[in-house]
Amino acid sequence: MVSAPCRFTVLGPPGLACGGTRLDLGTPQQQAVLMLLLANSGSYVRMGEVVDGLWGEHAPASGGAVIRTYISRIRRLLSEHGLGSAISSRSGGYMLDPSLFELDATEFTETVERARNERAGGHISAAAKLLEQALGLWTGTALAGVPGEAAERERFRLERLRLIATQELLRLRLELGEHAEVVAEVPLLIEQNRLEEPLYEIYLLALYRSGRRAEALEVYRTAYDLLGRELGVSPGPQLQEIHDRILRADVDLDDGFAPAPVAPSRTRPPDRQFVGRDADRAAFHDLLKKGRGEGPGLLFVRGPAGIGKSTLLRKLADDAAAAGRRVWHLHGPAPAEARERLERFAEELSGVPGPVLLIDSFEELGELERWLRDEYLRELPGDAITVVAGRTGPSAAWLTDPAWSGRIVIRHLDALTATESAALVEARGVDPGLRRSIVDFAAGNPFALSLAAEVGRSMSATGQPSRRDAVRHVVDNVLARLAGSVPTDLHRWALHVCAHARHTTEDLLRAVLPDGRAAELFDWLRAQPYVETAAHGLDVNGVLREALDHHLRWRDPVGYERMHRRIRHYVMDELLREARDPHASVAAMRTLGHLRRRGGVMRRYVSRAGEEDVRSSMVTPADHDELVAMARESHGEPAAASVRFWLGRQPGAFSLLRCRESNRLRAFMSWLTLGTPEREALEADPVVGEIWQDVSRRMAVPPGAHIAVARHLVCPGFETMPSPVTDVFQARMMRGWLHEPGLAASYVVVSDGEAWRPLMAYLGHEEVRADRPYAIFGHDWLADPPEQWRDHHLDEELWADRHLNLFLRQDA
Repeated sequence: MVSAPCRFTVLGPPGLACGGTRLDLGTPQQQAVLMLLLANSGSYVRMGEVVDGLWGEHAPASGGAVIRTYISRIRRLLSEHGLGSAISSRSGGYMLDPSLFELDATEFTETVERARNERAGGHISAAAKLLEQALGLWTGTALAGVPGEAAERERFRLERLRLIATQELLRLRLELGEHAEVVAEVPLLIEQNRLEEPLYEIYLLALYRSGRRAEALEVYRTAYDLLGRELGVSPGPQLQEIHDRILRADVDLDDGFAPAPVAPSRTRPPDRQFVGRDADRAAFHDLLKKGRGEGPGLLFVRGPAGIGKSTLLRKLADDAAAAGRRVWHLHGPAPAEARERLERFAEELSGVPGPVLLIDSFEELGELERWLRDEYLRELPGDAITVVAGRTGPSAAWLTDPAWSGRIVIRHLDALTATESAALVEARGVDPGLRRSIVDFAAGNPFALSLAAEVGRSMSATGQPSRRDAVRHVVDNVLARLAGSVPTDLHRWALHVCAHARHTTEDLLRAVLPDGRAAELFDWLRAQPYVETAAHGLDVNGVLREALDHHLRWRDPVGYERMHRRIRHYVMDELLREARDPHASVAAMRTLGHLRRRGGVMRRYVSRAGEEDVRSSMVTPADHDELVAMARESHGEPAAASVRFWLGRQPGAFSLLRCRESNRLRAFMSWLTLGTPEREALEADPVVGEIWQDVSRRMAVPPGAHIAVARHLVCPGFETMPSPVTDVFQARMMRGWLHEPGLAASYVVVSDGEAWRPLMAYLGHEEVRADRPYAIFGHDWLADPPEQWRDHHLDEELWADRHLNLFLRQDA
């Protein structure tokens, strides 16, 4: 008997939960076998089909035996929860009994079908809610992390069903009048599914019904060009018909296709220089729809200087006017004058239906905040809308006040996308040859984009200023606007350190600015709106980071080099040496990759984002079989035999990464130390034997010295660099190279030599053996000691790509 209901989840990372307990489904390959049986539940799947589904044409000779091992483990796991009969076997095949399990994919398809029945009955709102419920079952990419051709086929099928359901929901939302919201959401879907015509149909309808006819026609031209270029076809008849009707603008107003009416006297001509912010405008439109009885609406728009808050408020004023609302806009006065004007506004808007109040630069009105929160805004008419824009969002006093509970909407303005940035630069009439350099420099910051665009347009039209002066003008103004003034020179240096390092901690500040004020400087940095608080420390990103770095290299090259060396020294001598926790190792490698971003290849081999929830541990006898099995599954029997041998000889050489939650083994590596190896070791592991032959040709190992070999780098599912897992392995190797006493030479053994070759060459590791089936790279630390090796690329780090690419022609 099944002790409690069990439910499979495949609409995201695979899972199985029984009675509230989430089961550990084992390695990705074992999960692939189980998911293949699940996809074919109720039918027998032959052994050959399972092998092909997991490995395809690259199945190992022992594939059948490995599959049987997986099936045995799965059965044992299921039997612990009363499901011992779930998998039956017959004539070399296996079947999973579907009656014993619930499946989220089944619930998804059934809910979608119910939504379609509601739609057929004319119940649009109910159908939309059911589709939202169905899509809410998804937690990520279907079967995320499951390898194999069979899993890929099932993943494609499920993702296709998801996309179709999403399109059906978007069409229903158009029928419900949610045009602006759909306009805000469809571009991301198109970016992910560029050749999906129905998404363009929905986008054209949404844009047209929002009164954005010109944009709808431009989207059609983009789709037309894309389909012709990629597929050699024209748009289908449905998309063509929508386009033709938009061109004619003669559709029947009763068919739901026509744009919403706009009062011409209240609107200005379309502003082509305003781009993006569709989701933020949609949030404002939601407030416009609310009834009087729901109380005053309050929208907080927050973001650092230059992100476009004031521009957005002007656009919201246009939107409100187009909706027939009267608008009052407060921007710039001192607090005393601001209070006087606000009180006058209150008198003017009394009796006006649906008034809209826009308050800009809220951070300058700090002394009025309590009055606004506790008195002024509460006394506004019930259908009034207030939009507050500032560098920080509402304080805790707003969020904890019961009177404002559920009535505050907060929008954080992010950088513009590359597409939006390009559109903004184009709208400002910049020479096409300069556009890319401006977009790359500005990193989506609207102020930097607009400023550089205007300077670039002047350069093209008049030849003035010179490129050098133009860059200096833009950088100086970006710094003045985005960073503003700082209290002292020491605070300025702290800001430069934060921009130059990948992650800034209090300890890093203490090492680079040794004056005893690290805690004060860290707290000051953290309070700045342009500094992000990340998992590993503080970050300054985007255009401000590059502007700060460029400015310091130009203004104080000696100080810049001193700062770089101190950060580098701290990371390589302190952080890397002490890093044992995987998160610390990832932070160290990301900082090194960032410091070396101006030259070489290292940054290509270090992850830039994402975390793996893993912990590090040393091996125990209970782990041996698990490591051997993972090595066999990943690299075959010779690797498994090598792991087994060295576990017996040097168990302390192995480092494991396990999932913190499930304790499942995710990856492991070994760092072997060899003095004079015994003949038995050289014969048992031919790879080590080959390495020792190379050592013998190169050197006589001094007394007390040793050779280190990164012999096993086993990380199923993470072989494609970069990833946080490979970051941890690289940190372990680099820690050994730099800080291991008595190291005469080191070697790295990898299965994918082609992928690692550029990094090994950059790190001064000579190729000893090419691929097939593994590659060996080595370094002689007697000839090139760590203190010399670590500075090989220092000049490149400091001065390569010394000048910004801003205002460089694309064809230069």
